[in-house]
Amino acid sequence: MQFSPQFTLITSTLNSGATVERCLRSVAGQTNASFEHLIADGASSDDTLAIVEQFSKDYTLRLVCSAPDTGLYQAWNRALEQASGQWILFLGSDDFLISSDILSSVAEAIELDPSLHAKQFLYGDTVAAGEPDWKLFKPKHWLHHLRGITEFPTSVFISSRLFVKGQRFDESYRICADHKFFAEHELFRHGTYLPIPMISFQQGGISSNTKFERMHYLERRRILRELKRSRPWFSEWYYWLRSRAA
Repeated sequence: MQFSPQFTLITSTLNSGATVERCLRSVAGQTNASFEHLIADGASSDDTLAIVEQFSKDYTLRLVCSAPDTGLYQAWNRALEQASGQWILFLGSDDFLISSDILSSVAEAIELDPSLHAKQFLYGDTVAAGEPDWKLFKPKHWLHHLRGITEFPTSVFISSRLFVKGQRFDESYRICADHKFFAEHELFRHGTYLPIPMISFQQGGISSNTKFERMHYLERRRILRELKRSRPWFSEWYYWLRSRAA
């Protein structure tokens, strides 16, 4: 009988040797949970693949490909072709699960509330790793609406039912294809918040680096245009100023 886990974690890598071990170690340490971890590599030339191979001996970790890609979202889409879990979590190669009971806590929440099975998204809190403080980010619905449907949580479990229907991430985006996906499928309407700090993300990546502020601005404006939506003028003005200053 083929193994069908409750969770599939997907990580894309490209010369991630400096950070991926911490990521893999946090997943390998998950207890009392049924899961698989898929790696989509972009043809790394450092020790990334050696680290992945080493950890694949310790838990259900599998390299699904190692080939040049056009970016993060093509890597995710490639891994989705081989995902078999009921819930999908995308975990950056420089991010990590903050404790060993994240997956079991989500599984317990689902068991205690069967209505969660019908949800498209389960989302929780995210922690920004920084010295000397760790900053907790809680999803804010009002902020999402104020910023014009382009702000979403980082810690999101996505029902695999969406991907069975053929949905994929728009590979023409470099930074915001996941935000477009969440906007199209109305995450806050079809999802449930779980008060669980889940993922710690490393400041300075492309999604949080101020050097990419203008790209963020342009891609978010594109989302609004493609979905025929808008955001308040003062919000648009604020983000335009930020993009100009970056």
